[in-house]
Amino acid sequence: MQIQGLFPTPLISSVLPNSSGLCADLRALILERRTQSQGEKRSNVGGWQSEADFPAWSGTPGSILIEAVREVADVYTVLVQEGQLERHRIDWGVRAWANVSERGAANELHYHPGAYWSCVFYVDDGGIDGSDAYGGALEFVDPRGPVPLMHAPTVKMAIAQCANAGLGERIYPKNGMLVMFPSWLGHRVTAYNGNGTRISIAINFSA
Repeated sequence: MQIQGLFPTPLISSVLPNSSGLCADLRALILERRTQSQGEKRSNVGGWQSEADFPAWSGTPGSILIEAVREVADVYTVLVQEGQLERHRIDWGVRAWANVSERGAANELHYHPGAYWSCVFYVDDGGIDGSDAYGGALEFVDPRGPVPLMHAPTVKMAIAQCANAGLGERIYPKNGMLVMFPSWLGHRVTAYNGNGTRISIAINFSA
């Protein structure tokens, strides 16, 4: 039998090659910025979040990161031109901010309205290194909500990538990891229980 996935939600992730130097430069810039700005309170519970003006103060390292992410967005986006899907470099609007989380910090469930693609780049994973030992996971929630669990929570579809219907999916970051997703996809960050300093950069692309 032929099985087709209808209305899939893309999740793009990669560890950027040779990013250790870039991460070190961004880490220094972000920690310095934290000493100069009180930041903002949005979805963050504890920790520090900068204003959405990261491109204005991040200098060359920030420009390098944003351009790299822009290339990813362009690769996975097409425009409708006279009824055809065509690939063009898109004049994206870009907003970005930095997050610094120490022990106990988390982010509540939220979305990024007004954007098309959203992404997070991990400058310092706080010692998580891709595992669940210290929390700090990026968790996405099923956009269908709890509907698949309401009637028969113990029954699962025996089809690849369908067993998590109605649940969440967690990604544990690594230094230099980039994760991109549609901005309408709900997500949160579980409490970080390590003793390090977890640093990430969030970027929104609007068409």
